[in-house]
Amino acid sequence: MNQKNFNNNIIGTQKEDTPKSTMQQGRDCFLSYRFEVMDDGNIYSISFRGKLADEETKKVLESIQNCLYEKAAGCIQIYLEQNNIAYTGFVANRKPLSHNRAMKLAELFLHSETCSRLDTHTSNADIYYAIIDHQQSDSKSNCEGCYIVVQKTPALSKCQYKYNIIGQTFSCNETNSDEYGYFAIRVNKDNGLVNNITMSSDEPVLPAFGCIDLVSLLLNIDSMQTAEQVAKIALK
Repeated sequence: MNQKNFNNNIIGTQKEDTPKSTMQQGRDCFLSYRFEVMDDGNIYSISFRGKLADEETKKVLESIQNCLYEKAAGCIQIYLEQNNIAYTGFVANRKPLSHNRAMKLAELFLHSETCSRLDTHTSNADIYYAIIDHQQSDSKSNCEGCYIVVQKTPALSKCQYKYNIIGQTFSCNETNSDEYGYFAIRVNKDNGLVNNITMSSDEPVLPAFGCIDLVSLLLNIDSMQTAEQVAKIALK
């Protein structure tokens, strides 16, 4: 992917022109937000504290729909500023993403049986969104990768949070076109267990090569129940 020159100017910034009265009114009920966008070589992490309505959070996600991953932090901050949304502690950073790290995160999200396991990665965020769009090929034309979208939101139940997860790990050979994929749509229950709404382990639902719209999939994650619905939303 053509992801270059992450904008370091926004690191550690926060909204300066929000009226103090507005900030004070919302400070006690501010939640921690974290967005992670991961491509073949980088993890772009954006975090801040604020109090966004569900529709506003959706608009934040829509703001990164047509931008390069490296520009996601700037797009999110511009949206917050232009819509006068009170926030504080905006921090954006970029870290390298190794193949091993990407596949371990895919394993965590697609195979963890309890919310407590998922919380090992997301525990410092009340509201968490992630996109993982990764693949790596070797010298023998073998390719391995994953597509993952994750939503974590507060829940009014015995569980503190609600998780929605859609993802696929895949392997293929670019020479002979052999493909294998593990696909699952997942959600947690009130007892803290994470269950598969649907799961398949054979031919990949999403192709290893092509344009996959993971932001649109994340925006519609609450309504996804079948592999066919996922493919219709994600494949351009």
